[in-house]
Amino acid sequence: MQSGKFMEKNNLNNTDNEHDSIIAHPSYEVNQTFMSLGFRETVISNNQPEDRNIYILSGKDIAIHKENVFKYEDKTIILHEQDRILLKVNDRWDKNRIVNFIANKEQPKELYQEIKQTLKNYIEFQREAIYGIITAWIIATYFHRCFHAFPFLFIYGKKQSGKSRLLDLLERLSFNAMKVKGVSIASLADSIDGVRGTFLNDQAEELSNKKNTEILGILSDSYTIGGGKRRIVNTSNKGRRIMEFETFGPKAFASIKELDSDLKDRCIEITMLRAIREYPYPDAYLAIWGDLRDKLYKLLLIRWQEVKELYQDTGKDVSHRTRELWRPIETILRLEDVPGAEMNDIKGFFLESMQETQNELSEYDIKLFETLKQLLMGKDKAILTVTDIAEKLKSNYTAMNDKEKRGIQTWIGRTLNQLSLYTRHAGKKDGRKAYEFSCEHIENVYQRYKNDTTSGDYGETCGLSHKSLSDIILVDLETKIDEMAGDTGIPEREIEI
Repeated sequence: MQSGKFMEKNNLNNTDNEHDSIIAHPSYEVNQTFMSLGFRETVISNNQPEDRNIYILSGKDIAIHKENVFKYEDKTIILHEQDRILLKVNDRWDKNRIVNFIANKEQPKELYQEIKQTLKNYIEFQREAIYGIITAWIIATYFHRCFHAFPFLFIYGKKQSGKSRLLDLLERLSFNAMKVKGVSIASLADSIDGVRGTFLNDQAEELSNKKNTEILGILSDSYTIGGGKRRIVNTSNKGRRIMEFETFGPKAFASIKELDSDLKDRCIEITMLRAIREYPYPDAYLAIWGDLRDKLYKLLLIRWQEVKELYQDTGKDVSHRTRELWRPIETILRLEDVPGAEMNDIKGFFLESMQETQNELSEYDIKLFETLKQLLMGKDKAILTVTDIAEKLKSNYTAMNDKEKRGIQTWIGRTLNQLSLYTRHAGKKDGRKAYEFSCEHIENVYQRYKNDTTSGDYGETCGLSHKSLSDIILVDLETKIDEMAGDTGIPEREIEI
């Protein structure tokens, strides 16, 4: 490979078979042997401005290519442009800086600390750890194709609390970032697929609108690589063809309302409050953003292989989705040699956020586990009806009217089935349908569904490992369960008493 020089296009006919070729994304690609970035630049040709794509490839060396097909080692690399429009190089980086970097590959130093301090100059967070986790997230956006999954950000707060300001900062610094207010399925898939960038959604409360159900599904799936794909029929003068787009990548959502639960449990929640003092606005024209992006792109081109290696050894003390979402953050913190105490603070904040966002056992579900534990006190197994459970769950159950009782029974029955809490149907008891419950099975179910960020003892009898709920919380839950049960939407004929 010739460092710092343009390399001419090789004829595809020289390729003997498909095993000699690698088809790669033109904007951003990471695989086992190389990674590449693509941009669009405007040049003068025949006294006329003309757009063309340029590509930067990092493998054994780093070089610029001006054609989308070229030889690398014994392979032909095909950067599959399709109809994708790449970002203009001067909008995110700078051609002269790229050329100078390739001639003198100097690695950025202490970039984590520099970005974190920059954030402190422009925005107020409630905790020091938030500056760290946002900084790590920004750096991680540049390496997101090295990861199997990527956490979203949910920026939550009232109006004028700094949500849009944080999105502006993310737009200035994150990889190939784009900020939007409204979103359609087509624009979501095409723009993210086209530049593999960071998607920033302001006023994301609109996603809760029923008309956006399909978009929510795509977004919820898109936190994993290969997730959120969709297929469309593209019609042109060449005929009809099916095209597939992907939407995996970093995303941040700012909203004054809660997000849909399926989307929220892919998120790190950042709650914003109005700042105590006035901060300067992070105007887009300031030179600092270009300087920091320059260092971020350089970091990616030099250390992407190291990131892939570090990633394999992360997330060892967490599991399931929490592990998936933590690993990119941990990888960056280790890459940047963040001190252990600071890493622990950041991880503590992350795990607290997971307790808020993960769609695991709800407080209502935990109350049901508590009730079953009490009913099985001193027993390995017990035969119970939904009414038995309701009477223990609700201290004032006998005083309720029939409609209220049916609501509670419906909620209990639905939850028992959803979590598969009974071991078998046990015929009838007192004229009602009965079920067999066992301590061992209830513990097994709890361990499968509990939030990995919780700890403590749930109870001694069945060994359920969660702290018992306080009387105040239980009273509050009784009220909330009443509200939930009253809005089941299940016809009375489906309720078994």
